[in-house]
Amino acid sequence: MEKKPNKNRWFLVINGIIAILFGLLLLLFTQKIILSVIFFSGLGLLVGGLCFLFISIYHLRKDRNDIMQIFQSIFTIAIGLIIMLFQNQSLYMFFILFGIWAIIVGVVHIVILIDFRINLSNKKIILFNGLLTVALGIILIIEREEIPVILTKVMGAFAILFGIVMIYISFIIRQTESLTDDKGN
Repeated sequence: MEKKPNKNRWFLVINGIIAILFGLLLLLFTQKIILSVIFFSGLGLLVGGLCFLFISIYHLRKDRNDIMQIFQSIFTIAIGLIIMLFQNQSLYMFFILFGIWAIIVGVVHIVILIDFRINLSNKKIILFNGLLTVALGIILIIEREEIPVILTKVMGAFAILFGIVMIYISFIIRQTESLTDDKGN
């Protein structure tokens, strides 16, 4: 049976990598490049949806029941078109979704901190990172339309810092697990 802290550790590593990539995106690319990425992501969804639609229709002709795949394909095509046609709104929606993600990650940090019954010397770092991540998420949701370039760069730097701290916390969890396993043997 897998231990709960081990699951949290991988959650932190994956989300840490996502936060670092998001931070690099904000630091290294201009809004025009980001909008181009959004457009081509929508185009990719559109093309993928069309391919799945043709495959589903082909399977439907072969007397296979692929109605759900047809609906999924149409939904993917619609999302791709919406993203391509409404790039700015898609960018704002991205900030809202990333803000929600940041709030969830921050709350998970605080829950992990509370869940640990072991006395860690780094509890203040974990608490600070959790609270700062929740604050970043709230800022992303509330100020999504008024994010100036400077705030975007600061958020990118903080996202990279959050990612590094999340990965660091995962190593603390790993060390704590190995200490617990050694004492148990």
